[in-house]
Amino acid sequence: MDTVTSVGISVRDASKNFGSVHALAPVDLDVAPGEVVTMLGPSGCGKTTLLRLVAGLESPTGGTITVDGESPADARRDKRIGFVPQAPALLPWRTVDANARLLRDLRPGHNPSPSPDPTALLEQVGLTDFSGAYPHELSGGMQQRVALVRAFALGAPYLLMDEPFAALDEITRADMRYLLAELCEPVNAAVVFVTHSIAESVFLSDRVVVLSPRPGRVLGTVDIDLPHPRVPETEDDPAFFEHERVLRQMLHSGAGR
Repeated sequence: MDTVTSVGISVRDASKNFGSVHALAPVDLDVAPGEVVTMLGPSGCGKTTLLRLVAGLESPTGGTITVDGESPADARRDKRIGFVPQAPALLPWRTVDANARLLRDLRPGHNPSPSPDPTALLEQVGLTDFSGAYPHELSGGMQQRVALVRAFALGAPYLLMDEPFAALDEITRADMRYLLAELCEPVNAAVVFVTHSIAESVFLSDRVVVLSPRPGRVLGTVDIDLPHPRVPETEDDPAFFEHERVLRQMLHSGAGR
């Protein structure tokens, strides 16, 4: 596989219609290598649609999208994109360890190098004792941890995450965002994270992109200047609350448009 120079994700005037439904208005978005960007907005505003366009799982109705200068579909085939869906989507006949290695086992000749060790990642997320278990033996939070390990174990430079914690209770959801921040720190992957949680977006992001109700358009962006590493105590910082206030105001003003 040829080496591709990292230039990031580039979205230019990308729009998407589903028949007569205008899901996404023309959108511009740039994500730099190593940057964590959250797309925040109400349900149905096109966040998931935009993420699927960047992943090459949907084609835009208009505009262009590139990942490191190539099409999203090509980037995905080259294993430069890891995707974490809303549901864990674990294979029921594979153990935790085998599910964690799934993306590495598919077309292994295209695996990025070097890649994180799945065994070490399972230990980091507290699942070593469950490596031989099957998905039906795990709680929802444990299944989502396996899904995160599966994505990070690929070693892809771009990770796209579609509200992966939405189905979890609030306590588990908070624990998962702390875990995700811990996983992100050492790998320097670019992460595009979809959520409708303001607190989640502030905690995880270098930058938050706020989308309007359908058809989704960018209302604005907010740089999150909180120090790294992000830890639970980060949420007690007055600056954290100020970022939440700004984003809440932006969402409310956009809802009236």
